[in-house]
Amino acid sequence: MKRIVPLLGLLIGVQATAATAIHVNQLGFAPQADKLAVVTDSTATSFEVLRADNGQSVYRGELGAAAAWKASAETVKLADFSTLTAPGEYRIKVDGAAPSDRFVIGADTYRKLNAAALKAYYMNRAGIALETRYAGVYARPAGHMDDKVLVHASAASKDRPEGSTITSAKGWYDAGDYNEYVVNSGISTYTLLAAFEHFPAYYAKQNLNLPESGNGLPDILNEALWNLDWMLTMQDPHDGGVYHKLTNKTFDAMVMPDQAMKAPRYVVQKSTAAALDFAATMAAASRVFKAYEQQRPGLSARMLAAAEAAWTWAAAHPTATFRNPPDVRTGEYGDQHLDDEFAWAAAELYISTRNDDYYRAMKAEQTPATVPNWGDVNGLAWMSLAHHRARLTPLADRKLIASRIDGLAAALASTWKSSPYRVAMKDKDFVWGSNAVVLNQSMMLLQGYRLNGKVEYLDAAQSGLDYVLGRNATTYSFVTGFGARPPLHPHHRPSQADKIDAPVPGFLVGGPQAGQQDQADCPPYPAKLPATSYLDNVCSYASNEVAINWNAPLVYVSGALDELSKQKVDLAVLLRQEQLLQFDSFDNETALALGLKAVELARAAGQKVAVNVTRDGLVQFYHGMQGMTADHDNWIRRKSNLVNRTGHSSFYIHNEVKNAGGDIDALPGLDARDFAAQGGSFPLVVKGKGRIGTITVTGLPGSDDHALVVATLKAYLKIADL
Repeated sequence: MKRIVPLLGLLIGVQATAATAIHVNQLGFAPQADKLAVVTDSTATSFEVLRADNGQSVYRGELGAAAAWKASAETVKLADFSTLTAPGEYRIKVDGAAPSDRFVIGADTYRKLNAAALKAYYMNRAGIALETRYAGVYARPAGHMDDKVLVHASAASKDRPEGSTITSAKGWYDAGDYNEYVVNSGISTYTLLAAFEHFPAYYAKQNLNLPESGNGLPDILNEALWNLDWMLTMQDPHDGGVYHKLTNKTFDAMVMPDQAMKAPRYVVQKSTAAALDFAATMAAASRVFKAYEQQRPGLSARMLAAAEAAWTWAAAHPTATFRNPPDVRTGEYGDQHLDDEFAWAAAELYISTRNDDYYRAMKAEQTPATVPNWGDVNGLAWMSLAHHRARLTPLADRKLIASRIDGLAAALASTWKSSPYRVAMKDKDFVWGSNAVVLNQSMMLLQGYRLNGKVEYLDAAQSGLDYVLGRNATTYSFVTGFGARPPLHPHHRPSQADKIDAPVPGFLVGGPQAGQQDQADCPPYPAKLPATSYLDNVCSYASNEVAINWNAPLVYVSGALDELSKQKVDLAVLLRQEQLLQFDSFDNETALALGLKAVELARAAGQKVAVNVTRDGLVQFYHGMQGMTADHDNWIRRKSNLVNRTGHSSFYIHNEVKNAGGDIDALPGLDARDFAAQGGSFPLVVKGKGRIGTITVTGLPGSDDHALVVATLKAYLKIADL
């Protein structure tokens, strides 16, 4: 029965595409997230958002202007319901169309998705039995223990001649097949490490129910370690070179891992790309695991030494590009252009060692910032440099780092803004693994947002995740197990051979692209256009395969949006604070009580701040807690000056400027020596009289300064909720 389901799934997919006119993220959104749906080929001019349980209309809006999207040959209109923030489950209604799929608005909307995308790596482990208590119905015997891997003729050396054996245990199966590749492991593992480096608190709370859970390491690091331990075995200890891959000579049949171990496995040729990707990943890992010396003594130092040895080998063999030997016909990951690998490895080694020679070797001025993929890792170098820019040596050009990240993000955001589907993808981006392209675009947009807080970068990144979760021309959610119409038949050997109807959850499939390289082995695709050329059939390795490097940006982006969406500030909320936090009257005693309340709240929270209350130009209250300096007085002066000039809280101006893509340190017409667009100063307004002064707090991050002021005013005015 299972063999005929793919055709049924194909027919269902075609019918769903023809009948569904409203395309929306089938999981949902954080309350403050940008929220868009696409309405196709409709004459309607408005839309409604309904509660999913009772059909009550909670939001009505106008549809955007009709626009043609060449990639799908559709005419589309955008429905923007970003201002709907109330938690709940909803549908979108448009005249002439069936209601949209259900979606939720709520906090941590993507936490389950993020955990499943990470757990998919465990499900793809080599060299271990997946036990029921960890894998549930997907439990399976161990496959590919790789305790006796042969050295292929292409990899032979004096110390390891052809036919000799090494142990190369652990690692992840690369994709739908059972082979392991250092090049693809590099970008995949790095992206997981970056997710942890950038959002450690998010992953510290996560329990993936792994065999290693509870061992003192966050589970994202436990999973990354399974592959890092394997990567270390792929380095020849005699010269530092790194084997390109561990593989059969041909692909295995569609069987379970324990049934695919009859053919010998080989390590094949050392390559420059493998050595450099290895060096970059190990250098990054050495930073992360330095804090976990107790759990893995000596590992950080070992990783860094291995990274430098691989760099030395690559420098001595700068053109050892990889081609499959004539008798090996598995995945190649052949890369003939290696400048990007040299730049990435140099950047990671520079960050981890602070050795300026590595920064010079990166040739930063000649290195562009690009959307990463396994064959172009330039963007990863800039991503790491941007994150660590405050701790770099004086040699690093911080302005160049910022301009590379912002330049890439700005270009992607520009494409997103002009796209009828509101995605950063162009026609040329619909390549093999197009879903990973859109998520890697989102990952780089998020680097721009983290760098300078431009809200359009965050919104554009959100759209990338929306796309893979259903706001696309196929109407599929492209992650197994998630959404109203997820893939049911991915090109993934365990999912096909395990006799379980549902595929292993949490895998991102490759996505639409017009090449259809598998059409000789598959039934006809439903369409040939770049954005609709997708087939949910196990035969379709060109559009429906899974891969570790595709899942990695899904992990990064889903977790990042969970975290960063909480920080997004709605200007309407800040205006509402200004409208409600007003006084019936105000005198010197009021000023004293406000100042003391702010100090009281700061002490209760363990915060150290300076507090100033000014009325009619006269300071009515000032207190600097232990540790405050004259510099904090200057911040108070500059922030309160901005409130007096604009009439708004300094946090409102901060976010207004950021949302418009401006520079908060270069406000037009205002001297930065006298005005500061950082949170913490708030207008004091008497009803019927107007603004009479300011209350200002400084000493914390701007958002926290603002929060303390608002809490103070709410407590004094006895306002429970805004």
